[in-house]
Amino acid sequence: MKNFDFKKLLPHVIAIVIFLIVAVIYCKPALQGKVVAQQDIQGWRGMSQQSVEFHDKYGYYPLWTNSMYSGMPAYQIFLDARTHILVGYLGNVITLGLPKPISFFFLACICFYLLCIVAGINPWLSIMGGLAYAYSTFDPIIVTVGHDTQMISIGYMPAVLAGLLLLFQKKYWAGFAVTALFAALLIGQNHVQMVYYTLIIAAAMYVAFIIKSYKEKQLSVAVRSGVLALVAGVLGLTCSAVTMLPTAEYAKESTRGGRSELTHDSANKTKGGLDKEEAFRWSYGFGETFTFIVPDLYGGGSRNKQMSSSSKFVDKLTQAGEQEDRAIQYADYSSYWGEQPSTAGPVYLGAIICFLFIFGLFYVKSWYKWWIVAASAIAILLAWGANLKGINYFLFDHLPLYNKFRAVTMSLVIPQLCFPFLGVLAINKLIDETDWSVAWKKLRVSVYVTGAILLLLAGFYFTADFSGGNDKSLKENFKQGMLQQVPPGQQAPPQLQQQAESFSSELINALRSDRKDLMGSDLLKNILLIGIAVVLIGLFIKRKIKPAILMAGLIVLSSFDLLSVASRYLNADTFVDDSDFEAAFIPTEADQQILKDPDHANFRVFDQTAASPLYSDSRTSYHHNSIGGYHPAMLGLYADIIDNQLSKGNMQVFDMLNTKYFIVQNPQTGKPTAQLNPGAFGNAWLVKGIKYVPNADAEMEALDSTNLKDTAVVDKRYMPQVKQPPVADSSAFIKLKQNLNDKIDYTFHSTTPQFAVLSEVYYPLGWNAFIDGKKADYVKTDYVLRGMYVPAGDHEIEFRFEPQSYYTGRTITIIANILVFLSLIAAIVYLAIGKRKKPDAHLL
Repeated sequence: MKNFDFKKLLPHVIAIVIFLIVAVIYCKPALQGKVVAQQDIQGWRGMSQQSVEFHDKYGYYPLWTNSMYSGMPAYQIFLDARTHILVGYLGNVITLGLPKPISFFFLACICFYLLCIVAGINPWLSIMGGLAYAYSTFDPIIVTVGHDTQMISIGYMPAVLAGLLLLFQKKYWAGFAVTALFAALLIGQNHVQMVYYTLIIAAAMYVAFIIKSYKEKQLSVAVRSGVLALVAGVLGLTCSAVTMLPTAEYAKESTRGGRSELTHDSANKTKGGLDKEEAFRWSYGFGETFTFIVPDLYGGGSRNKQMSSSSKFVDKLTQAGEQEDRAIQYADYSSYWGEQPSTAGPVYLGAIICFLFIFGLFYVKSWYKWWIVAASAIAILLAWGANLKGINYFLFDHLPLYNKFRAVTMSLVIPQLCFPFLGVLAINKLIDETDWSVAWKKLRVSVYVTGAILLLLAGFYFTADFSGGNDKSLKENFKQGMLQQVPPGQQAPPQLQQQAESFSSELINALRSDRKDLMGSDLLKNILLIGIAVVLIGLFIKRKIKPAILMAGLIVLSSFDLLSVASRYLNADTFVDDSDFEAAFIPTEADQQILKDPDHANFRVFDQTAASPLYSDSRTSYHHNSIGGYHPAMLGLYADIIDNQLSKGNMQVFDMLNTKYFIVQNPQTGKPTAQLNPGAFGNAWLVKGIKYVPNADAEMEALDSTNLKDTAVVDKRYMPQVKQPPVADSSAFIKLKQNLNDKIDYTFHSTTPQFAVLSEVYYPLGWNAFIDGKKADYVKTDYVLRGMYVPAGDHEIEFRFEPQSYYTGRTITIIANILVFLSLIAAIVYLAIGKRKKPDAHLL
């Protein structure tokens, strides 16, 4: 304790306090018990509710859920590792137990700060970098929509890279422990796409380090640190084996794995992955890349909070009789006019951060610069997606695992990390500069380049028409709205048609004018901010101001810039009372009707009043077992049934899925009401015969014309597992005894052999069937259900969901977590007893 130097610790304490204060002020409503109205979290609540209720009743979370898509693995929604030996608990320590989303931004600041400190950057500059990384617009935007695991993953990314840098600096004990810990925390979020982008940065970093080591004739260091990094990364991965092994298994059966037995002639189909059309639907336009420096270059996004009564569009719409609040909401939603179908907001990295990045490109000589530039370039290329098909389609087909991901714009988290890192490296070098003439020369070049970019954007401002791809349909909507004044069956008079045409055109022109104003305002503001930053740096180079003033000025300017734009997307208005958030799940009269059915847990419901009941409705799952649902990786076979049968309303398929109730709109009251379907087949039934078909296409086609209550449709490849055809017996029956999600029991009686069809989704990777305790075969029936041969007699039939991947993964997870804890303890002990090697100079 005598050697303890508090002065060295003080900057880090101040950094933590600053990060905490900023996060608390930015998310102040969270301390008042309010929550962000996150649409995706609301959706998750709906799909996970059954698992929560099951846990409350039985003390553990089930591995299968019946609440969505007629059944699917629950570990894709809510996973219980069933062990308390998890390094994930350390995440709460790092975030000080703060409520979300305060904890999200605090985490991102702390981890980026750690990366900067490990890289040898001044603590005060590291504070600027941490704030810039955490409050880049991508973060508040994904928080508002509810991508919590993605945001937490973004938070951990820099800390993983910090662990790698420690290894490169020959601090092997600390490097291994930090890499393993944060790799485990990152991967534990189960957001594989963010892990993938972290690996891209790590790969670029390691290649640059190998080149550096080769030049310095220290390849052994690169090899040793690379091996340790690989071991630490694998250890971090195995900490989540309980999640990753079942997920990898499930992916093969999901739409992400391209699972479908139907013949597809799509040129965009990728073997074992998503269709390219779906994966590249959200591709960043070439011009949109400049939103890095001007956020509202293309109107911002549908979650903008900056239109007001001064908007020309709002003014015209309110004059036409629309309420002002609704008109402003309409204007905000329609402000975006870029190439994507829509967007919640742009990726804005900060005007000052972009300038410092450009300055770093010319000024920084470190090996860091090359991996930063390489990783950023790769990320931007990937984000362009379908706008650069020749390259990106090739990468999608050939890069390992890449064809599992959609929304390629997510790759822009890489420059979100790299831009501020190179920026603070540049100012850090400047503070230690001795050759001021070189610094002045590099500043001038940076000003010229930045000025050229801003001049280009100014030219765009004066020449662009600010029209978007959705403007035509938007105009038509306004036009038809005016024409609705005409009574049904009558033609609108020419004068009214002309007025409607003129009014809709004026509205769109006003909207385009607003878009131009948005861009102009941001462009002018950012020119001023960059100008002030240039003056500060110039004064420092001319030795007119001290380093403290330079750093303080840049911290204030950069943080003001980013926080002011971030507040357009996440602000006090996006928080609601918890009771308001829960109000979405208050049961309607229709829900209450269905809940009164004593057999409620054993049938399914189709809510036709939902906006997209088959693909984007998880509210129904909160109260009932739903035919539809929402999940980004649904089972491929079930997606086929939706696209080819349910979407066209094949009632027999609804019946075989045991859809006992339909929720429809009452024409008299306009409210949802429950409609009983007496034709639902029930949980299980015995068929009179089996129709064997040659392939999946024929199986799907047979569902259109076959009496599915009497005849089972089975692919001929399963014939060996059906030992005998069914033989008629009027007394035969099969009844459901109980369904406990992971365990389903039936009672069977027949004097002759039978073939039973079970109204449960076919998923062979974990479901095992037993007749009187002995394992039995079951086959895919009616394309998506389970069917099985049952011999004559009285039998107890049992299905158990016991995926070996989960149980193996849990064992591996426990062992791996213990090893990570031991590595942390070993590193701490090693440092404490002073056996650490003398620290090398940071590798800049």
